[in-house]
Amino acid sequence: MRGRVLALLLAALSPAAAQAQSLAGALEWLPPGSLSVESLTRHPEERLDGEEKQNFYVEFGRLAFRSPDVLGGTARKAGLSCQACHANGFATTAFFIPGLSDRPGRIDVSHAFWNLRGEDGVDNPLEIPSLRGVKTKARFGHDLRMASLREFTRRVIVTEFSGAEPDTLLLDALVAYQEKLQPAAAVPVPVTLQQDLADLLRYLDALRVPLAEEEPALAGRMTVMIRGQIGFIHERFVEQDMRGSRAVLEDWSRRLAAIAAQAEAGQWPQARDALKALRQVIAAPPPALATDLPRTLYDAERLRIWLVSKPVR
Repeated sequence: MRGRVLALLLAALSPAAAQAQSLAGALEWLPPGSLSVESLTRHPEERLDGEEKQNFYVEFGRLAFRSPDVLGGTARKAGLSCQACHANGFATTAFFIPGLSDRPGRIDVSHAFWNLRGEDGVDNPLEIPSLRGVKTKARFGHDLRMASLREFTRRVIVTEFSGAEPDTLLLDALVAYQEKLQPAAAVPVPVTLQQDLADLLRYLDALRVPLAEEEPALAGRMTVMIRGQIGFIHERFVEQDMRGSRAVLEDWSRRLAAIAAQAEAGQWPQARDALKALRQVIAAPPPALATDLPRTLYDAERLRIWLVSKPVR
């Protein structure tokens, strides 16, 4: 029966939804109906201890928490990240995948859909936990077997979602970010282009560190993650006459790729100058983005209509 569920997943229909950051990835790899208008247009307000005054570890962890590149297998292909199940550290109660969930907010993480090696042959959806106040917890995991947040984070990446073995810096950063998540009530706020652009500026500020320290591997890794976030914005500009806005976003992505190439070649002054110039451009974006914004998929009703128009596979 369980094998049959896996085979039928991509053909299943569901009125509930799973939150995914990549529209294209989710449409291709998750069951039809898995994109939630609510979770793509609203999320709980982020509350960090210290607010936006954070060190590099927290900022890199914040970026990695939102990047599908940290995970593997189907999750990565579908554009899912830690943020998908734990939006700004809160449990995502709308997350639902037919065959893997018995009700919204619960998911079977020991299923071959995520990781063939993790398949346990049992239908056992678990409650998605909130990460708020996780710093104060003594035990982790649904069975409380893990004694450290670091161990728990590594298990989620590798065992549950088939990701590559995380290196020390990545684990340090993810733990540092999670430990900054304050216990708080969920206050829904809109997902906006303004906030997404502000996040890009934060990521670029964090990118200054590997460029200053002349670390090409880390600079390359971060540019890939940041380009992925630009890609999520790009997916919201879907109309044919929005080519100008898409061209702006594509230019930003190419400029990031060029910065990574300069870092790889040891052209550090050029890379740092290019980053400074790109930050100035994103801080004062071209008018085309604002002009097109009302007709993008940041608008909940337009997103709803767009999803209905997508063909069922």
